[in-house]
Amino acid sequence: MLSDTDKAVIETMRMRLTTDHALQYLKDNEFPLSRASYFRHKKKLEEKKLKRLYEIARIGFQDQHLETIDQFEFGFKLMWQNVLRERDPFRQNQMIKDILLLKPYLSAYYEATKLIIDKQQSDYQEFLNKQQHQQEQSWQLQKGDEELNIDNNDKSDIKEEYNPNRKF
Repeated sequence: MLSDTDKAVIETMRMRLTTDHALQYLKDNEFPLSRASYFRHKKKLEEKKLKRLYEIARIGFQDQHLETIDQFEFGFKLMWQNVLRERDPFRQNQMIKDILLLKPYLSAYYEATKLIIDKQQSDYQEFLNKQQHQQEQSWQLQKGDEELNIDNNDKSDIKEEYNPNRKF
């Protein structure tokens, strides 16, 4: 979705660099741009903000979310290994406090994961319901067309049998 140049321009925007510093940063990172090209890239990125957010929410958010949870869990494992290696009880307590201070962040990610899964399941169920409703409507339309054909056939049969000179 984004080119490497676009990503580099975003980095300059995030760092809030002046134009001259941004152009130097881009040049130093092998993305030399003229002043006009830099502003064209910035304008294009500003116009694509909403689309980028949607893409991040649709795809990238899940990957980033899982990666963050994995990093937290790995970090906790390493921190506990350090606690067990430490011989000073005071430092061990400090390290354990640090671990406990990070736990709410991990809990928040787990809670968000649960919400995401619930939302995806409800969206998927809604999708299935729409599909089923569309199939039912299609079936009813086909059935209605068949009934119309039967009715038209019946009328044509009546026309063939109708004789105005016929005596009753």
